[in-house]
Amino acid sequence: MEINSNLSTNGVNGTSATLRSAPAPNMPTDRVSLTSSSALEQALESSPASRPEMVDHAKALIADPNYPSSAILSAVSRQLATGLTSEDV
Repeated sequence: MEINSNLSTNGVNGTSATLRSAPAPNMPTDRVSLTSSSALEQALESSPASRPEMVDHAKALIADPNYPSSAILSAVSRQLATGLTSEDV
């Protein structure tokens, strides 16, 4: 048995096949768009450093002797204990 590894460029019935070049790959460009980053920077500059209503809410929670409730503390401690026992240390 003889194997011929030369591939023929001839088409069916001996006609020559047209070789097509591969399409050019989509290459990323070296350009950076700074329009979105400048818009973000402007939004950050226009926003306040703190929200007074949230500061007032936090002060009220700190002053409340029942915050956080014992139920919340138990749930958080249970979650922490579960995390400690399930980790391989």
